[in-house]
Formats: sequence, structure tokens, C-alpha cells
Amino acid sequence: MDSKTSEASCDDYMIYRHENISLLDLLSLLIFRRHLIHYNFVESSSSVAGSLEGVLTDRITALTCVLQKILYMIRTPLKWIGHIVEFLLNLICLNGGVRGLIWNVITVSVVIPRRGAAHFRSLIAHIDARLDLRKSDSIHHIHLDKLTCLGETDPLDLAMMAAKLAYENGEYIKDAVTNHWKMHFVGFYSCWNEFLQDKTTQAFILCDKTEDADLIVLAFRGTEPFNAQDWSTDVDLSWLCMGKLGGVHLGFLKALGLQHEMDRKKGFPKELSRNDPGKPVAYYVLRDTLRTLLKKHNNAKILVTGHSLGGALAAIFPALLAMHEEYDILDSIYGVMTYGQPRVGDATFKKYVESILSKRYYRMVYRYDIVPRVPFDMPPVAMFKHCGTCIYYDGWYERQAMNEDSPNPNYFDVKYTIPVYLNALGDLMKALLLGRTQGKDFKEEFLSILYRASGLILPGVASHSPRDYVNGGRLAKITGKYS
Repeated sequence: MDSKTSEASCDDYMIYRHENISLLDLLSLLIFRRHLIHYNFVESSSSVAGSLEGVLTDRITALTCVLQKILYMIRTPLKWIGHIVEFLLNLICLNGGVRGLIWNVITVSVVIPRRGAAHFRSLIAHIDARLDLRKSDSIHHIHLDKLTCLGETDPLDLAMMAAKLAYENGEYIKDAVTNHWKMHFVGFYSCWNEFLQDKTTQAFILCDKTEDADLIVLAFRGTEPFNAQDWSTDVDLSWLCMGKLGGVHLGFLKALGLQHEMDRKKGFPKELSRNDPGKPVAYYVLRDTLRTLLKKHNNAKILVTGHSLGGALAAIFPALLAMHEEYDILDSIYGVMTYGQPRVGDATFKKYVESILSKRYYRMVYRYDIVPRVPFDMPPVAMFKHCGTCIYYDGWYERQAMNEDSPNPNYFDVKYTIPVYLNALGDLMKALLLGRTQGKDFKEEFLSILYRASGLILPGVASHSPRDYVNGGRLAKITGKYS
């Protein structure tokens, strides 16, 4: 993952096959720390293997491999636990609470939730049920550099709410966009991952108006709480050199539609040779939809957003557009706003993205959220870097812009142990008071408070909730100076 590698010679890759890690490998990684490149579950190009010859496995890389193996082993039970939890939450909600459910059971009138229906909500929406947008004149609005208000719409609030909404099913999203936001729903896209042989990437597109739209929003779905594959992708250290784009996270490339994991030219050709309507590929179908929309709405600008894994896809998407010289789309991008986004590429990728987006890329990080701290930046094995301007929120929603990583960049720094847990305790206390001090829009229900309480065990995970990013946009106070 050398930032000095030229496009012509950049055929490097490094892949961790976590499904092939054995128990002996795990013990060896944690105890004996053999040379990483000698393990059978690691595949790389010859030049990468040469550069890592003699490099011992560091503890963070070993823990990453262990975590990926655990996630791989629990992927099926975790998925079913998620289905059961969401079914029960929707069952209780649709029947008017626990008392209503009991009464409906007695009267044989229970409403059964149906996954995929407009009334079915994900765990994310149950933790934070807010759906309506905030108007720019209803809060102390803060402009982010070149990003200004779009009439009554606050772009920061719209971006975060769209990123949160992307976790829901297509019918729910359509209803929210049409009936709550009074905007034009273009489409919900469930896209094919060639390597997982499943539709694992979701996104939706809306326009602020049906005719003569000023704004087009593309929102990618993020890391789902009960999806072990998503979490494994977030922490994965695998990468592929994409020529002038540099080294890019392999899992995120696959989610966007990579066709070959060891050959960048075959991986993302300008046009796909096949066109299977039953297996839409994210990058191509979204790119083509934006092309069509820009022809219809000549003056429209594009806002790209996503939370967590969705933020990673939102960051890579414009880089692929630039690689394929899709300048009509690229020049129409109003801004890229990501929330709790993991790292996606090396120093070359960072430089490339910042050159094509300039001051149009903002990456929001709430306090000690663990996801922006992965994959790790641990040379020489992993050299993932963040791009763009980081808008960093502290525990009381004061924010500052910085052009470097947020504090505790690799999360496991022992000097941050006490602050991390104190912040989790502070968030829990804040959840009990925020509704009283800031109004009913910020009141948190039992499930949200319970989720925050989990932060006393895993503080970085609890800090990843979209709720804090919505609160950050609505309650933020400036500290320091914007870049």
C-alpha cells in the first residue's frame, strides 16, 4: 500500500481470507506473532510479499483477524437474532405497546408486522424514530464552508437524515420521502455483490422536486447492527491498488460492484460487458441513474451521503466517477457528507479524492465512535488514511473542523481508556436530560437509553448511533476555526 506506487506498475493487492483462518492460526497470531505473509489465509502480489518479508504480525492486526473470524462464525445466528428482535419491536409498536399487544392477543386482533412493508422499521429507526427534516430557519444554522442553505432545507440535516433513512426498506423510504419530506422519490436500489453472491448493497435516490429539481440526493445504507458481514468488512485490512486512485479497501470496492479482486482493470471497467437486470451492480446502476436525472434536471446539484459503511461507499463513489472521467456527474456534486465513516484508502487515495472534491467533502465523527478508527492505520501492514475535512463533535455537540484524524485514531491507545468510558457515561446521563433541556425532539425512549447503556461495555460501538450525528447537526456549537 505504498503511496509512491505509479499507476503503470500498480498491480498490487493484499487479501485476508478470514474464513480460512484456523484455530492454530489464531493462537499463532496472538502468541507467537509469526511473519504475517507466511500465513495461508493471506494472499498478496509478489511485490507486497517482498516488502512484508520479515515483518512480524502486530497485535492490532492479530486482533483484527481474530475479530473477523468470530464475526464469520456468528454471522448466521446474529442474523436470526436481528430478525427476531426487529420482529418483536415492530409487533409491540404496531399493536400500541405491550399493553395494547396483550389486549389484541385477548381479542384476537393482533397486527402482524411484515418485513418490507412501509410500516416496518429497522432497529436504527426504533432507537431514533425522528423522521421529519429541520428547516434552516428553525435552528441556529451553521454553514460548512462552501455548502450553503438550499432554500428552507439545511443540507447537513438532510444529508444525515437521508443516511439514517437508508437503513430502512424501500417502501418505508418511499413513504418517508414522499409524505414526510414532500420530495420526489426516484428509486431504491438493492445491488449485487459478485463475491458474496447476494444483494448486500442498498442505496436510494431522491430529488427535492419532481420538475426542475435543484438537488439530487444519493444515500448509501450503512453497517447494519445484526449483519456480521458488514462489521467484518468495516475492520477488514484487505486492499487493491486502483491505479491513480491508490490502494483502496477491497471490501468496499466489492460492495460497489468490483468484478475482479486482483486486477483493477477487470475490476472496474468503464462499462460492464454483461447486463443482468436481476443482479444490478451498485456503481453502474447509480451512475446511470444520475446521468439520466442530470439530463432532466439541468441545474441540479448532487449530494452524496451515508453513515458507517454507507459513508465509505459515498467516499469511493466519486473517485470511481473521476477514474472513468464522468465529469458531468462529478462537477455536479454539491457535497459528499459522511457520518461515522471508516477509512477507505491509502495516502494516494486521500490525495486523489481531495484533489477532485476540494472543499466539498466533509466527514463527521462523533467523539469516540469506533468505526472512523478502522481499518487501522498501522504501517507497514495497514496504511489506511482518512480524507477530506473532519467535523469532530465532542460529547456536548461542540464541533470543530480538522484536516487530520480525530483523537485516539486507532482506538486502542491505552491513554484514552478512561476518557472513552467517561464519555460513554456522560452520553448515558445526557440521554436522560436532553429532552428536558433541548425539547421533545431530543427526548430519548427506553430502547435508545438501553443502547447507550451498552456503551459502558463497548463505548465505541454505542457512540456510532446515527442519533448523535443527527443531534450534532441540530445542536452543534462551533469551537475553533473551520478549515
